[in-house]
Amino acid sequence: MKLTRTTMMKTVCGLLIAGSLFSCQKEKVEAEQLPPEEIQLQKAVQLFKDIPHPAEFSEEVTGIINRITESKTLFITDIQAVEEHDTDNLLILIDKRNNVGENYEPEDLVPLVKNSSYPISRNDLSLRVPVEKALVVMAEAAKEDGISLLVSSTYRSYAYQTKLFQRYVDQDGEAMAERYSARPGTSQHQLGVAIDFGSIDDSYAETKAGRWLAANAEKYGFSLSFPKEYEPITGYMWECWHFRYIGDYAVAFQNNWFNDVQQYMIEFVDCWRKAAAEMDM
Repeated sequence: MKLTRTTMMKTVCGLLIAGSLFSCQKEKVEAEQLPPEEIQLQKAVQLFKDIPHPAEFSEEVTGIINRITESKTLFITDIQAVEEHDTDNLLILIDKRNNVGENYEPEDLVPLVKNSSYPISRNDLSLRVPVEKALVVMAEAAKEDGISLLVSSTYRSYAYQTKLFQRYVDQDGEAMAERYSARPGTSQHQLGVAIDFGSIDDSYAETKAGRWLAANAEKYGFSLSFPKEYEPITGYMWECWHFRYIGDYAVAFQNNWFNDVQQYMIEFVDCWRKAAAEMDM
């Protein structure tokens, strides 16, 4: 039987469609055969890729993703350990794109009082319980090295941050204020896990205390939130005095997989958790 051009095209199209459907079904079957944690990792990686990281950091972000996907088993073991040890929910993602809202307040805040471990700049400071405990341990270690860690700013309520941000806007203009101050609901201080030490300015980096923190804070679970040259990633200028408590496991995880950049690490943990929630739906 002689085939017409139209018949031949229909046959070819049919074969292409069938091939495409077969390919999709094959990919679906292969995906279903993966362990749940690998499926979760695939979803988390895609979510991480979808975060609008600045173009100038694309090579670094790609490198992070490649390391993760090339060592899936080890990475999954590490992130599961981080999750298992984050019993105090220290790794909440909060930044310019993620707002905890005006009603968020940690339930385990404790006031900081005059003590023998570390000095405080004023009497209205407070931190979450596990953060204050870790601060005592770190401050005692610093004392052994002849260093005093002055605690200058800690938990800030939504209302307090509202007033503070507006003060900076009035002082320096909105564009500049955005570079060094968080809008209410987006400050790590609202989580009760962040501490500003010392003079709260760049000069702190050259003090004995500032140098000690830069070299030792991570040993005690504290991470520099806004490192040099990462303003496009973190949203904020370098702050040598601002440390967030994330715990020992998260610090090691940050160093091993995310180039020691807190923002990348917490973003990925958030993606991992969202992937798990999506799978549970």
